[in-house]
Amino acid sequence: MMSKIKIALADDNKQFRNAIKTLFKTERDLEIVFEADNGVQLLEQLKTDQPEIILMDIRMPKLNGIEASEKVIELYPQIKIITFSQYDSESNIVQMYIIGVKSFIGKDDQPEELLKAIRTVYTSGSYMTDMATEIIKRHLAYKIRESNNIHLLDNEQERQLVKMIIKGLSSREIAIKVNRSSRTVDKMRERLYHKFNINCKEQLIALAAKWDLE
Repeated sequence: MMSKIKIALADDNKQFRNAIKTLFKTERDLEIVFEADNGVQLLEQLKTDQPEIILMDIRMPKLNGIEASEKVIELYPQIKIITFSQYDSESNIVQMYIIGVKSFIGKDDQPEELLKAIRTVYTSGSYMTDMATEIIKRHLAYKIRESNNIHLLDNEQERQLVKMIIKGLSSREIAIKVNRSSRTVDKMRERLYHKFNINCKEQLIALAAKWDLE
């Protein structure tokens, strides 16, 4: 029997939730375990039912998606969150990324994109659309001093590493692509952070936004 991915919907728009449920009816590997109108209801439901993935809207009453995600990450770190909202609130998207949500799908994206995101997040933990990646790069750029230090990248391998980090790939995913161990990739990350006097990938993304990595 096929194992199903257990999903929770957190969105105050009932019509939208119904549309998602209709979409999932034809997908044999997806199962909605519960729905929530807001973050408060979501957290209450999680006390008894824990999905593997939460599709999290940002704009919700009582407790919004950012606040609810912070609580979920703190209390249930094993649950993976996909931000499922509009692209128009770019600062909210960045905030979700900063608190630890590494997956974003726009409500205007094609249904196939959502299905791909769910399955990718389930297996590897993160999924960012190209538009979401651009939003994050643009909005974090102001937090880092102006820099043209791309010449400090030693070789093409470091250049490719930066590009993969920007795309939101985990160390495990990068390791597979470059045929190295996850530990080796982690060490490569640490060398990059030390080189540019930064301490997290969000700062690296902001720094690299000023570079031409094409």
